[in-house]
Amino acid sequence: MSPYPPQARQAAVIVAALALVACDGTPARVKPWRHAPDPLALAEQAPRSPALAKDDDDLGLRQRRDHTLRIHVDAQPRTLHPLLAPSVWSRRILIGPVFQTLVRYAPPATGVGTGPGAYLPGLARSWRIELGGTQLILELDPDARWQDGRPVTSVDVQFTLDTARDPGRHLDHLRGGMANVISVELVNPRIVRVRLSHPDGWFLRSLAELPIVPYQIFGNDLAGGALIGSGPYRVVDTKDGVVHLSRWDGYKGARPAIPDIEYAYQPDAAQALMAAKRGEFDVIPSLVPEHWPGQASAPGLAASFAPLELAPPRFRYALFGAMTPPTDDPRVRRALGLLIDREAIASDVDRGLARPIAGPIWPSGPGDGPGPTPPAIDPAAAGRLLDEAGWIDSDGDGLREKAGQKLRLTVLALEGKNGKAAPEVDKALDGLRRANIGLDVRLGTEAVLRNKVNDDGINLAFLEWNGAVDSDLSRLVGTGGADNAGRFSSRRVDQALAAIAAVWEPASRGPLVGELAAILADELPLAGIVRVAPQGLVHRRVAGVVVWDGWFDVTACRLEADPAP
Repeated sequence: MSPYPPQARQAAVIVAALALVACDGTPARVKPWRHAPDPLALAEQAPRSPALAKDDDDLGLRQRRDHTLRIHVDAQPRTLHPLLAPSVWSRRILIGPVFQTLVRYAPPATGVGTGPGAYLPGLARSWRIELGGTQLILELDPDARWQDGRPVTSVDVQFTLDTARDPGRHLDHLRGGMANVISVELVNPRIVRVRLSHPDGWFLRSLAELPIVPYQIFGNDLAGGALIGSGPYRVVDTKDGVVHLSRWDGYKGARPAIPDIEYAYQPDAAQALMAAKRGEFDVIPSLVPEHWPGQASAPGLAASFAPLELAPPRFRYALFGAMTPPTDDPRVRRALGLLIDREAIASDVDRGLARPIAGPIWPSGPGDGPGPTPPAIDPAAAGRLLDEAGWIDSDGDGLREKAGQKLRLTVLALEGKNGKAAPEVDKALDGLRRANIGLDVRLGTEAVLRNKVNDDGINLAFLEWNGAVDSDLSRLVGTGGADNAGRFSSRRVDQALAAIAAVWEPASRGPLVGELAAILADELPLAGIVRVAPQGLVHRRVAGVVVWDGWFDVTACRLEADPAP
């Protein structure tokens, strides 16, 4: 008996019959095998498994590791351009390695924070100051070439400087340093003459921040020019979140030791740290607070990575409305400065990733020189200063008053989470409330703060400064300075700033900067709170890292053998 039921046997007979019919007559034509698609080619075109693609990426990283320095990028640059809309990362990637400046501002030989920097030749092999400091002659390096083979000429320099000082170009981050330039003149193809309206010792410092670009590339289209520089590295690729620089063999200066550099964007800090453990990153510039200090000291990382503190000249501060009562009184400003608990903000709010400061001056800071010790919170001393200024709580209602007017401050601050003040601001304001000071706190975004900080009636604003080491502080505290939103004005401060501006060499500025720091501590147009102190990691195979101005010169680094496990 058949093991199949009757319906199955019937179906089998029908299928067999159909098969016989199909085989009757001429066989159907088929495509010869030689015209069939190559199955290996089809396999190459088929979507890859994510796991297999990851394996390929890992293999590629391992194969490139011996000749590649790989750096974690935590914020994707808005644009990759030497002049337009610069970001921290676009400048780190391009300025120096790809696009050079006329003058380099080098760190002290003994390391960051140990002394002033020094000017060294860049694209200009020499310069001289003439006519009492109102004329600068720059001679270009005759070996300097653009990466397309053309020589760097005085036309390129003239074009770059004139572009930077043209208000229509909107290069605000550069135009201030060119404010005293009357003209940029071509003496010959390798010599440029710059005429200044008056002596300006900061002009060389400004040139050290200005990358020179080729006129032939950017002259007709500043925004769309190719990334052709004159530095020791050229941009090879900018895809898939990775900027790849490769050593340019046509560079006539000192040859970098590392052939390739990759700047790889990874927004997830945990993923970046895991990649570092696998050997896929050599540099993690800044750890998030959740990873500091625990992950940095974990055995799996500490064996291969050394600590890296970039120490950028960036700080947070309380700006006082110097023309608005009651903060028009220096005694009130000094009292408010003594009510801010800087140590608590640095340790509790910033989790050790910040350092207390008194103002904008510290070694390797915006003002590069000796600064005063950050004042400890001192409510008693603050109370005495307020009493001296006439602000006393005579009726016991919890608020100080003077001539019938209550002591109330209008405060502008960045809005944090849940519509409240940012934690560091709340911590700072807590000390003011305890001193019987009324507060009218107005919160807003960064854009709102920029628009409102110059308004009349603002007594106190919590802001952040992000500039370069050894900067001209007249923008911040000089009369009429572009960033002097509190409208502070002092003859003593202006005289100190003028004395500093008359000096061309950084080594001669230090004592004068120290004198300015003492005056600022007395008149207090602003109270420094903390300077940021990001903590990062650098692989122990990377040698030659010298931190300066919040970064390090990748062209001076070299790769050594991996440390023994």
